[in-house]
Amino acid sequence: MAQEKLLSPKELGDLVGLSAAQVRALMNDGRLEFVEISAKTKLLTMSGWERFQKNATKVKRREGDQPRLPLGEPQHHSL
Repeated sequence: MAQEKLLSPKELGDLVGLSAAQVRALMNDGRLEFVEISAKTKLLTMSGWERFQKNATKVKRREGDQPRLPLGEPQHHSL
């Protein structure tokens, strides 16, 4: 079984176009998985990045594609 390469936040950031601080923020938020080697050393994998990307990818619906409220359903307006 081939071992996946472990990357530092800076290395992953360089590969995906983010700063090391942005990568660390995603790790701290619990959105990006990592391997904790020690209290100060946390490393990442490209497969973990790919899972994050898949889960974080959203598709904005077009205006006409939005679900309609059933008739008689009150619409809520923010104050």
